[in-house]
Amino acid sequence: MTDRKVSKAQLQELQTENERLQKVIVRLKGLTQKYRSAEVVQKALFRISELAASAREMNNFYQSLHEIIGELMYARNFYICLYEPQEELVDFAYFVDEIDQDTLFERIPLEQLSKGLTGYVLRKGQSLLCPPEVYQRLIENNEIEGLGAEHQDWLGVPLKRGDVTIGVMVVQSYSADVRYDTSDEDLLTFVSQHVVNALERLKQRDLMQSEIEHQTAELRHANESLMSEITIRERAEQQTSVLFAISELTNTSDDMNTFYGQLHRQIGKLIHADNFYVALLSNDKKFLHFPYHVDETGSKAERRRVGKGLTEYVIKGREPAFVDATVRQKLLKKNEIELGYGGMKLAKQWLGSPLMMNGQVFGVIAVQTYDGDFLYQSDDLELLNFVSQHVAVAIDRKRSAEEIQRVNQFLEKKVAERTEELVSEIERRKKTESNLFHAAHHDNLTGLPNRILFNERLQQAVAHKRRHPEHHFAVLFVDLDRFKNINDTLGHSAGDEFLLEVSKRIGDCVRDNDMVARLGGDEFVILLDTITSIEDAKDVAKRMIQQMSEPFQLNGQEHYSGASIGIAECLEETDSAERLLRDADAAMYQAKGMGRGRYVLFDDSMHESLVDSVRKETALRHAKVDKDFTVSYQPIVDLTTGNVKAVEAKLEWEDPRYSFDSEELLPLAERTGLIVKLDRFALRAASHWLVENNVSADTPLHLNLSVRHLLKTSHLNELVNIVMDSGAKPESIALEFDETDLVKDGRRVLASLRRLSEFGFTLVIDNFGSGSGPLQFLYNFPFTILKLDHHYIARLSSNNRAQAMLKHIVTLCHELNIDVYADGLETETQKNEVEKQGVVIGQGSFIDDNYENRVVKDDDTSFVCA
Repeated sequence: MTDRKVSKAQLQELQTENERLQKVIVRLKGLTQKYRSAEVVQKALFRISELAASAREMNNFYQSLHEIIGELMYARNFYICLYEPQEELVDFAYFVDEIDQDTLFERIPLEQLSKGLTGYVLRKGQSLLCPPEVYQRLIENNEIEGLGAEHQDWLGVPLKRGDVTIGVMVVQSYSADVRYDTSDEDLLTFVSQHVVNALERLKQRDLMQSEIEHQTAELRHANESLMSEITIRERAEQQTSVLFAISELTNTSDDMNTFYGQLHRQIGKLIHADNFYVALLSNDKKFLHFPYHVDETGSKAERRRVGKGLTEYVIKGREPAFVDATVRQKLLKKNEIELGYGGMKLAKQWLGSPLMMNGQVFGVIAVQTYDGDFLYQSDDLELLNFVSQHVAVAIDRKRSAEEIQRVNQFLEKKVAERTEELVSEIERRKKTESNLFHAAHHDNLTGLPNRILFNERLQQAVAHKRRHPEHHFAVLFVDLDRFKNINDTLGHSAGDEFLLEVSKRIGDCVRDNDMVARLGGDEFVILLDTITSIEDAKDVAKRMIQQMSEPFQLNGQEHYSGASIGIAECLEETDSAERLLRDADAAMYQAKGMGRGRYVLFDDSMHESLVDSVRKETALRHAKVDKDFTVSYQPIVDLTTGNVKAVEAKLEWEDPRYSFDSEELLPLAERTGLIVKLDRFALRAASHWLVENNVSADTPLHLNLSVRHLLKTSHLNELVNIVMDSGAKPESIALEFDETDLVKDGRRVLASLRRLSEFGFTLVIDNFGSGSGPLQFLYNFPFTILKLDHHYIARLSSNNRAQAMLKHIVTLCHELNIDVYADGLETETQKNEVEKQGVVIGQGSFIDDNYENRVVKDDDTSFVCA
């Protein structure tokens, strides 16, 4: 009995232990399942992180993210949308739905989604588990409105960057068998932060890639500019080499035939010369003979009596000529030439330049082409004319040498002279090497040190100051008053004579150990080495100002100038050469602003002026185009009748802190890169003004544009789109481009101008005469109006050359059907002067004052130019 009771007790104990073990097993299984779930989530997050680092495109990222979330929960219906607060749009970056699969979601206004579940999560910034009963309750509480297909369950979590909601990630179910719970909500919320981090990494990578591409483009542009400069320098070196070789031909060629052959080869290095000949006049000037003639047609030029060929045309005119089919017909019509000389095939283009010695023409060199495979440019004629001067000297030398060689009695003398020449040539070459070094470090006109040598000496002085703080020195920056007036009035020769006298006077005011240098134009700098105090520099400045105030004898007349001087003293061992030169320059401009004929010592207030210039540039960068700028309209009138022929739109900056005119605003906009945006604003405003005022095409609107619009196709298309969108007609608009900027990328500029002309725009070359005024703009570019520069007009009353130039320009433009306008008319004298030269249309302050509020009528519509 006792043994049986013990067995029952043991059995009960075993049963109790078994139940306890079963509970432990269940708990362990639960923990195992929890750890496995955690491991799955951890792996999913790791895959999301890897995906952000490896994904190349956002679409691939979203698709792979969908697959990862689908492994964690039911996600057959899944989408991600991102909120763009600046534009108040919601971008559905990824959308997959088995019911709304045909619905195309892209960028949707937030207002349109604000009453949906997505908008609810965006507003609240909290996750939402929304089964049907919660969905109905939200609708009844007017929190949301029913949008899209009805779901059985819906779960959305916000994508948050810090406290800011940047988007929503959503899964939903249309089956009653699939429901979400709070664990799914916690899991999706946990995953959402990692998704935000992944999106941020992708965004930063895209920004970095964009910056890399931008930097690469800038480096490419810099490299192209460098290559262009190298090409120009190589061409200059080649020209120098050819000219030197031509000058050597008289010494190296055995006879005239060899001389002409070598001459042909040298010229062929600079210009296309497959067809080339040399024509010389007989001593009595009645016959032409051709000592050298090479032509691809195989024809030969025979000696002939002087007549009316192209060669004779150049000899008679004493100027180079560029003759194509059009010019040939004009010359034939004027009976200045006749065809048939030599019985040769007519050239498509012919370039000839006179050979002159001592003011007398004795022959011609010419090149020509017979087909369109190669066409000459105006630069080729200039180059041929330049070379012809050296060729004339070489031919004259060679002919003289051969003539002397024929005379036996002078043979011994000529041999001695030749030997002496060779010795002199060697000495000249040695001297040339020395002169080249000297030329690289000195000004060609005055012989003074140039910027390179001055900077080297200034840097040495700064370095010496660091080793010897007691050493004092100063830099003086000198700018001459009224130099441009002297140069324009008396010519460059007198201007050079003036500069030579100035350099002598400055040299008389300094010591032998001081350095005087010419930086260019009328700017001189002086390094006063080893001074006791700044008073020494002031004394030197006073002496120079007194010297410059003395009259200059130029062309037999007295002329007066003056000097504005800026002084910068090296005060600290940390000063730099660049800082000293910059400060002296700033002080000089301060002296000019205070009335010229004085000196100014640089101080901190001038530095503030430089800072103010930077502030103006910064203010322009922060200006709002649509709010801070306006467009005014200036009349362009017939100077004879006073009738308004056109109006010009003028951009104005309404900033209470600064006052700008267009001459200061537009260059500043060019430097800051805002010119394209401002031009578009002005064109848009002007186009709407045309439409609103119903302005007739007979009264076109003029607008000055930057040449940057011509360098990119996208900029060009935007100009056309602005006009078309406004409803204005291109025929009613004249686009003006500055003469000095047109040389940039000439081929692209020409192509863009032709395209604008095809659209119907009138094209105007603006500020003509401000630069070199190359006539190729008139011949080759599709301009129909030429607008004279106001500085050029201001010189007419005092400059006979300017008057003669204008007269010829007007005549040429009339022959080319190009209208000539005068810009910047400030006085009645200027108006009368341009009218006298044949210019009948103009604009400027004089026009505004005397034709103010003139009404331009167009049918029943009128407007006022103010």
